[in-house]
Amino acid sequence: MKKVLFLLALAVFGQFAMAQDMKRQDANNYQRQAQQLIDAADDYKAVNKIDKANKQMANAKILMQKAKASIDAAAEHEATMNQAKTWHYYAVIYYKIGAYPEFYDLDPNPFDKVLMAVEKIQQIDPDYYRQNGQELSSYVRGVDNTYYQLGVDSFNNGNFEDAMVNFQKANEAASKIGAVDDAAMMACATCAIKLGKYDIAAETFNALIAKGYEDATNYSGLINAYRELGNGEKSIEIIEIARVKYPDNPQIINDMINTYLTLHREAEIVDQIEAMAQKYTEQPVYYYILGNIYSNMDSEIFDVEKALEYYNKTIEEDANYADAYYGAGVLLMNKAAEISKEADDKDPSEYSNFNAYLDATDKLAAEAKTYNERALPYMEKAYELLPSDEAVKHALKTLYTRLKMMDKAKELE
Repeated sequence: MKKVLFLLALAVFGQFAMAQDMKRQDANNYQRQAQQLIDAADDYKAVNKIDKANKQMANAKILMQKAKASIDAAAEHEATMNQAKTWHYYAVIYYKIGAYPEFYDLDPNPFDKVLMAVEKIQQIDPDYYRQNGQELSSYVRGVDNTYYQLGVDSFNNGNFEDAMVNFQKANEAASKIGAVDDAAMMACATCAIKLGKYDIAAETFNALIAKGYEDATNYSGLINAYRELGNGEKSIEIIEIARVKYPDNPQIINDMINTYLTLHREAEIVDQIEAMAQKYTEQPVYYYILGNIYSNMDSEIFDVEKALEYYNKTIEEDANYADAYYGAGVLLMNKAAEISKEADDKDPSEYSNFNAYLDATDKLAAEAKTYNERALPYMEKAYELLPSDEAVKHALKTLYTRLKMMDKAKELE
């Protein structure tokens, strides 16, 4: 009696399994029929018969709804839920739902389900995946490309948060088939930098380099990400690696300069910048950087004459380098202001008589005047080159006032 009941149970289960297999086959038949209507719609669109194309897509949508309902049922039933073919059809149907705007409202996350289906096949039946890998990979690449394009669209619209999410999804899709979407990863890191999420940027650049994408751009991004995270020592560590790999790359050199300046360790790299300036004479920016380094009053290597030497070398390379003229003028004006303050701070009681005090302050005033006079040709040239720059205009007016050139100052009002 028990044996009869067992056989009956097997028969009933077999009927259920057959029913679910039929549902799975129905799902595939529905999507195939829908594809025929989609192809017909494309043909109508090609000859500008939009109404007929829309009608074909509306009918295709009805079939895709049926395909979705059937494959969902097969994916949930114990008789078919662990069969690779079920998830194969599942991937196909959900890929088409995501591929056509007319079907978007059938499911909010169709591409996530495509990737889930492919992963299921890889887990439950590796042999089936190997046999059908080319077709399944094409769906994954399609998901990757779609997410990447969505990321590009969001990026171009200034929505960097949404763009970063889509670029991350694009690379996650590629990873399902053992690939790397390096363009998506690079774009993701760029978004992270724009959003100030330097930890994500550093993680992404590190991942790219670890996967063999050793482009100078990746090292540059990593250097800047670590610097923004306040990890200057890590930035320098990456700089040393990058300089060996890309010794003449201008971006890596600029990153090195900016990092050392940020860490107030400019004295360690002035020789390297000097070498770059001599090597790339068509790029006077290196002399200009040296001028800025030596003109920084807070630096341990502050040196007015040295700074002027490099500003003048910049001008020798490019007679219209406005920033060099302005930098030299501001440097000399600041030195004059420092000396004037020293004179103002003098205490008459420190001198034997008032005349001695006046002599000391007069000497300082005369010295300050010489620096202002030296600044004048630089600042006038800067104004000639940048007549609309308010900062330059204000500095020149201040200089005219200091030198009692009131008519000139009034002309700038």
